[in-house]
Amino acid sequence: MQQNKKEDVLIIFKQLTTLTWPIVLAFLMQTSYNIVDLFWVGKIGPTAIAAVSLAGTIFYVILAVGQILGSGTVAMVAHAFGANLIDRANSIIKQSLFLASIIALLVSILGIIFTKQIMVLLGGRGEVLMMSVVYLRIVFVGFFFQLLSFSVNYGFRGAGDMKTPMLIMLVATIINIVLDPFLILGIGFFPRLEVQGAAIATTIAKCISFLFGFFILIKGKSGIKLNISERWFLETKVVRTILGVGIPVGISYALMGLSIMSVFRIVASFSDYALAALGVGNRILQLAGLIAVSIGISTTTMAGQSLGARDLKRTIQIGIISVISSVVLMVLCSGIFITHAHSLVSIFNQDPQVMMYGVEFLKIVSLYLAFTSITTSLTGVFRGAGNTLPPMFAGLCKLALLWTLALFFTQQLEMDVRGVWWAMFISYGIEALIITMWYASGRWQKRGLALLDNIR
Repeated sequence: MQQNKKEDVLIIFKQLTTLTWPIVLAFLMQTSYNIVDLFWVGKIGPTAIAAVSLAGTIFYVILAVGQILGSGTVAMVAHAFGANLIDRANSIIKQSLFLASIIALLVSILGIIFTKQIMVLLGGRGEVLMMSVVYLRIVFVGFFFQLLSFSVNYGFRGAGDMKTPMLIMLVATIINIVLDPFLILGIGFFPRLEVQGAAIATTIAKCISFLFGFFILIKGKSGIKLNISERWFLETKVVRTILGVGIPVGISYALMGLSIMSVFRIVASFSDYALAALGVGNRILQLAGLIAVSIGISTTTMAGQSLGARDLKRTIQIGIISVISSVVLMVLCSGIFITHAHSLVSIFNQDPQVMMYGVEFLKIVSLYLAFTSITTSLTGVFRGAGNTLPPMFAGLCKLALLWTLALFFTQQLEMDVRGVWWAMFISYGIEALIITMWYASGRWQKRGLALLDNIR
């Protein structure tokens, strides 16, 4: 019996690793969008870095909208595959893509119209405001294609195919890396467009990557095949399930975005140097965070397929192994960031003030990575089960605590911007505690076993 248990653990760990590494590579490529932009924009100066970093916080809002579609899609497709309902999985992806096109068009239009108001709300002012508006207005066009890509990529992931989204992201990354220096700095016959050039390069890359993924979906891969000649329609129960599973996830990501935006708004009141340091530090932490998120996505697929096959015991094992693996990796990353903080910040900007704030940020905030690893792994199980309310409530608690502590530390205790860094560490820890307690209650299990009945 003990030998069988060890074999089960090894099988689950191997599958988790197999599914995770392509997602990590895909996210590394996606993160390179922002890092490459930041690197080349950094050649312009701290103000440009602050502008792109401030506008970049809107990515979390777009991510929230995309997760509404993607999370509902991956859960339903995973359950359908686990139950061997392949034709149903194909139908779900097609309807998800149709729904995404409607939502993406609305988001892009509203974003373009209200770009300036959004940046003012985030605390943008002066030259930072002007640059961020120019950058974001163009990027909102690219968001249309990015939102459509969520349905495509998460459809593949629900089927257990993580390599195709990686290839799609590779295409986008290459295009962005090639175009950035030419359009930002005006190399050769290209005009010097600065932050506007960064936005154009990113938008072109997002458009081409979606078209590439859409073509693969039409050709058929991993049991997923989109027949565009058949009638496009929406089933009420499919839409209801996608939104029912996805909206709490979208709210969770919106809360995460609001958390980051709250931090940016408070930090913006100190100086452009502190704001630039936050942007740099945040991008560095994303490199580790994407590993935890990737494990969480793999956990969603594995838990969803396991629940679709009505194997609750294996689903519980998946959750435990996912948490242990993620925590170990994040603790290692924290150690690297703390001991090499100065070198990492200097890659992006060597201004003394930016360096001072950035090093301090990494040495404090990187400690929270172990907390995020617990949250993302258990959230993966919740999403695979289609029970996405617990992570949403935990995220709400984190946001309220983060805002309260940041104001208290900076204003009442006069800790300067350092108080914001400690507020982040504490609030993320409380979020991990809440999600762990909810998972241990076991109330998600019934919901997970019932989801397949709603999509047959």
